[in-house]
Amino acid sequence: MRLAICDEQWLFASVLAAALGGRGHDVVLVTDDAAELLDSVARSRVELAVIDFLGGPLTTAQVCRRLKGLQPAPRVVLLVDSRDDEAWDTYDSGRADGLVNKACGLHTLTAAIGAVGRGSRVSEGWLVGGQRRQHTLVETLTTRELEVLHLVVRGLSTQQIAERLGVSRHTIRTHVQQVLRKLDVHGRGKLARAAVAAGLVDVGELATGDHR
Repeated sequence: MRLAICDEQWLFASVLAAALGGRGHDVVLVTDDAAELLDSVARSRVELAVIDFLGGPLTTAQVCRRLKGLQPAPRVVLLVDSRDDEAWDTYDSGRADGLVNKACGLHTLTAAIGAVGRGSRVSEGWLVGGQRRQHTLVETLTTRELEVLHLVVRGLSTQQIAERLGVSRHTIRTHVQQVLRKLDVHGRGKLARAAVAAGLVDVGELATGDHR
């Protein structure tokens, strides 16, 4: 399946693209620009677009509407990291075929995307009914906190994470403390096990030795 990913968090998008590529999908574009996404989908006959909730001149709802106006129209999966009425409205209106909580583990994310590509409508990582917009396992992590979590469980130090993300060590320590609080664990040593148990990371991500 030919896929395009549009996400403002480059690291997250790259990890997701690698995971989808490992499942045999052809990821033809990874971008943070909605206009580039629309152009690529139109030119490259992308079958499925994966979209983070976007800022900028075009809202996510507008991007989804334009995508669904193409012939042939791609399937669309929205990735969100918090409760958002506009995202749910976009999904409920049929302008998006999937709505997935970004705090889910990579296995859940890729499985949901695959299901949408096969024609299903999927909402994953939420309770059903009146509580559907609450995360099922833990207080929702922000996109940046999820990025930091993935790097911590791979064994990177505070300094290495700070260099990778282009922020200060103090900022990384703050993010780590927030992740520890939300997962209700004490100390980085217990973080990986808690993250796997909560479905936020896959076991295969642990201590991969990626220290670049």
